[in-house]
Parts: sequence; C-alpha cells; structure tokens
Amino acid sequence: AAGDDGRREVAVYARPEAGDDDRTVATCHARGWLAAEDTAPVASWIPAEWPPAGAVEVTADALYAGMAELGFDYGPMFQGVRTAWKADGDSYAEVALPGDTGGETFGIHPALFDASLHAGLPQDGPRDTAVLPFSWSGVRTGRRGLSRVRVRMRRVDETAFGLEVVGEQGEPVLSLERLDLRPVDPAQLERLRRSGRQSVHRLDWAPVEVGAARPARVAVLGGLAAAGDRFPDLAALETSLAGGGTAPHLVLAAVGTPDGDTAGAARTAAAEALALVQRWLASEWLGEARLVVVTRRAVAVDGETPDVAQAAVWGLLRSAQSEHPDRFVLVDLDGDGDGPDWGALLDTDEPQVAVRGDAVFAPRLTTAAAPADDVWHLSVTRKGSLEDVEITPCDARRPLAAGEVRIGVRAAGVNFRDVLIALGLYPDDVPLGAEAAGVVLETGADVTGFAPGDRVFGIVMESFGPVAVAHQGLLARIPDDWSFTQAASVPVAYATAYYGLVDLAGLRAGERVLVHAAAGGVGTAAVQIARHLGAEVFATAGPAKWDAVRASGVAADHIASSRETGFRETLLAATGGTGVDVVLNSLAGEFVDASLDLLPRGGRFVEMGKADIRDAETIAAERQGVAYRAFDLWEAGPQRLGELLTEIVALFRRGALEFAPIRTWDVRQGREALRHLREGLNVGKVVLTVPAPLGPE
Repeated sequence: AAGDDGRREVAVYARPEAGDDDRTVATCHARGWLAAEDTAPVASWIPAEWPPAGAVEVTADALYAGMAELGFDYGPMFQGVRTAWKADGDSYAEVALPGDTGGETFGIHPALFDASLHAGLPQDGPRDTAVLPFSWSGVRTGRRGLSRVRVRMRRVDETAFGLEVVGEQGEPVLSLERLDLRPVDPAQLERLRRSGRQSVHRLDWAPVEVGAARPARVAVLGGLAAAGDRFPDLAALETSLAGGGTAPHLVLAAVGTPDGDTAGAARTAAAEALALVQRWLASEWLGEARLVVVTRRAVAVDGETPDVAQAAVWGLLRSAQSEHPDRFVLVDLDGDGDGPDWGALLDTDEPQVAVRGDAVFAPRLTTAAAPADDVWHLSVTRKGSLEDVEITPCDARRPLAAGEVRIGVRAAGVNFRDVLIALGLYPDDVPLGAEAAGVVLETGADVTGFAPGDRVFGIVMESFGPVAVAHQGLLARIPDDWSFTQAASVPVAYATAYYGLVDLAGLRAGERVLVHAAAGGVGTAAVQIARHLGAEVFATAGPAKWDAVRASGVAADHIASSRETGFRETLLAATGGTGVDVVLNSLAGEFVDASLDLLPRGGRFVEMGKADIRDAETIAAERQGVAYRAFDLWEAGPQRLGELLTEIVALFRRGALEFAPIRTWDVRQGREALRHLREGLNVGKVVLTVPAPLGPE
C-alpha cells in the first residue's frame, strides 16, 4: 500500500524450498520504492559541441583493455562503447548495440544500458578494488527503443554518479539521479568465482539399452508418422476420453517444422510447444499418461548441427520436465520414419532420448578429458570471453620443416597478452601461448644443435598443449638446475624486459627508470635487469603488491599505485620534480599522459602495451626531448630473440637474475589461470603445467 508520502515499498526475498515444518528463513536481497509518475518532461542534455570541447579521447580498445585488467570481463554483446571522452571530471561516450541487435521493445536495451556505465565506472571509481552498482535512485525514462545513444556520466560525490542518456539528436532517453557504488574485495570475488565455476565435466550422448516392448496404448496427435490411435489434436483426444474412451499410456506429438526460417520457426515452435504443455497440465482427463514431444535433429549427438527451431522446443520442455517430473518425454529423431518402439521407451526411464538409426542415446555427464592422443591444445573458439577458451585439436604432429623442432611440452608460460587474445582485444590474430619448456621429440632437416631427449625452452607458439613446434633459433638448453616450470617462466617476460630496456631504451648506469606493473612477470624481470644495469628504479603496482616490489629491491619511497594517476605526483616529489629518464609502460589512457609527465627533462618512453598506442611524431612535437617507441617482442627477429635467451641464461648463471614468484595451473584448467591474470591478482609469473606421458620403460 502507498505510504503517507505516496511511495510504495517493494522488496525481493528468496529462501530454500520450504520443508515439512515450513520454517525456512527468507533472505531479503533488495529493497526499493515506486513513486508516483513524475509528469514533468525528462530534461534533455546534450552539449553544444560533440564531442565536448577540450575532451580527452579514450578509445574503446583502451577502455575495455583497462576494464579487463580490473576484472570486468565483457563479451562482444556488452562491449557497446564506440568512443569515450573525459572533460572537467565528467565522462562522455557514444554507445551502440552491436550489429543488428534490436532494442525496439525496450525502454532502453539492457546491453545498451550496461554499456552506458562503462565510460565512467573503472576510471572514476576506486581503482584499488572492484566496484559494482549497489543502489539506484531517481530513474526516469524518455524515448524508447533506440540502439545508439550519447551518454554523460558525472560524479555526484565520492561514491556515486549521475547519468544522462540521450539520442543522437538530443532527445532524452534515460536519466539517473544517483547511482551508488560499493567496493568489492577481490578475494571475495575470487571465492565467489571459484565456488561457481564449472567442473571439468561435459554433456555427452551415451547409448542406452532399450528392452523388449511391453504392451502400451499409444495415441498420436496430428500428422506424426507413428503407429497408434490417431487424433487431430489434444482437444480431440480429451473429447474422446470425456466420452468414455480408454486413456493411453503415451501421447505422441510433433512440434514445429524442421528446417524452417531460423528466427520465425523458433518462435512458432516454442509458442506451439508452450500451448501444448499448458493444456496438457490443465487437462483433467489424461491421468497418468505421459506426453512424448517428438522433434527432428534438435540435439547434436555426434558432431551434428542442430536445427535451431527444434532446439527451442527442447529448451522449453527441459524446464517443464524440471517442474513436472514424469509427465513429459523428449524424443529426437534423425529421419522421417516411424521412430523407435514407443512401448519400449516406457522401460528406459529416460526423460530425454535421441534416436539415431537403430541406436538410442541419452544425455550423460562425463569427464571433460582431453582428446585421446596428444594432438590438442588450449585455444580460443570464439574471441570475446574467457568462457570460450577450450581444448581443441591442433596440427602439432604435422611434418617438420627445415630448422624446426618438435617438443613434448612440460610447462608453458602465460602472459597478459594471452588474456587480451582471448578477449578479442589484441590487435593481431595470433594463437594462445608463446613460450614453453619441454623435451625434444623430433628434429627437422638442418637442426644440428638439438637431439631427441634434450631439455629445451624458449619462444614456442601455440604452446598450451602436450606437443608444440618451434624454430631451433628460438630455443636454448635448460640449465641442469632449472625445473621445467622455472624455465617456462623466463622467455617472454625476461626477453621483453631486456629488449625494451637494453635494445630500445639504452638504459645506462645512474639513470632513473619507471617500471609500471612491477609485480607482474615482465615487471619483475624489468626491475631486476634495471638494477643489474645500475639504474635507479621507480615502480608502480597495486597497493596489495607493494611488499613484493619492495622485496625485489625497490625503495619504499620509489613505489606508487598503478591504480590511480596520483603516481605522477608521488614520483615527481620523490625525484625533486626532475622525473625519470626512461619509462617502461604497460598502462593505457590517462595513465600514459601521467607517465609522459614524468619525463620533464626529456627521455625515452618505451611502450610494450597494446591498448593505447600513441603517435611518436605527435609526442615528439608536444613534449620536447621525449622519444616514444612502441614495440612488440617479435619485432626483434629470430636471431636476436635467440641471442636474448643466451644473454638471459648467462645473467641467471652469474646470479644477476632470479626467478619471479611462480604460480601454476594444470593446462586443462588454463581458463582459470587466464581469469586470475585478467583480474590483476597475480604476483610474478603464471605457468601452465602439462602432464608428462608415461615413459616407455
């Protein structure tokens, strides 16, 4: 009921299913209020100039790369920001639904609404932890059904934002007076994710035995090709039963038309199935009879491509089965014949079966094991989400070309590059995995430095599996006192840091260098290499990782947070305003500008990130004496990469370098390792271990 102020309270409760005593406690999950409709028009907001004058642009790639680093994993459907800007503390964005996704039936499409928050949340909210929307107030809607909008997100106070969404012509779409955020402990998020992660199982179709048919009365609705008493529809069967007819054991009904127009046929089939199920459950004449809903090629039993329209029927009927056990059976056929012995189905006790030829299959949960042989690897089946990182076949057993080496992989290093590849944010189309350690299995022509049985490590592409192929020039022997895991942690991280600091930046003794993300794999290596060269090291990292950075030898007053641009002021103060000589960068957006400000006397800015590449000539013109260089390790070329491995091993042997902290996952749980890296939880290096095959002896 309405209160004195005219508002009506709403609340959402949930509890476990009540037991016999009906005393289970309900938990309140949300509260809110509905106010009387405000008839005043929603105010339109749009600046006189678009984008706003003086705004700093943030590309969509940079935005979503930064969000991925903070733990916000958005697939393509929800990556709606096209371009974003910042001006005077406010965030602006152009947001659109992807492709031909329609928003016509919504006040504002959920994906469009969610994406409207992206331009402001990660950058303006607390950066030392994740933040999530908690409380909404003052929500009003205007024009409906748009698929492209313009957004302004303004800070209300330290924990809240206001939001205005308008159409491209300024027509009001939505206004949000206040959106409060709450920080979430990353450890809590990790616990929740771990508790909800899928086990290493999958759904397979297993053969089931069908016994001898027992006598069964079968009624057939419509034109389905099957033996039994025929009725045009369910209403006719009910009329017969009401007149004294004998009740059947099974009632067969085909729903939908296979091979129809995908969208239209799916809607028609689902609506037809829903009407049939509802009437079946409401009937007072059908007693203990079971409704057998018959489809054609609705499920993929053995690599088949299912009919989408028929699959919609299975989705709906599965829900009906969970609510009304033993009332429905789903049977999928692959042809136009009479189907199985329907009476025998009564003995299978299977709620869902698929008939292929003379065989009957039922769904079973089985262990999601790797393929039987070793020709597989972890790869991205569809870029945009870590959920699509799966075990797939590969060609690692192909004939070797000259100079190639086949390796039995024992461990493979993981890099943030792999996370970007999986999320579709890496600029090049490359596979997962770029470094490994293992045992030589076979050598191609012209390979003289290695033989089968040698322990090797190096730059190895597509390395997330039992077998991989690499060029001999990109490999080195593993020192006797190194484990496979230690060896796999070295190539990319240490070669990237060495190439960036030595080859490109020319870092010298006595100079100052800023290493961003200094607790990560490359960052840990860069700190050690810079200190070996005699440079004074400054570093950024998340506050929770500062102890690890201090342990690497960086002075406490030389460390600042990588989560906010305040590192600029902190490090300028630590250097008396003179800044540094070299920046090894991996951040994006406004963090790049803050880092450039730390080169007031000129210097070298070495960019190893991919999310926010700047133009070197523009920076040189705007910032006197600053040389900007973006790089990719692979540009060094095979010869230099091989030399880098040799030089790095020599530094390890001399005691100048040490291994970064290493955390391992089994390669078959690689998705979890990538998620851990994406969420910024890692200190040091992530390595995937590969089970070793049994020795022939």
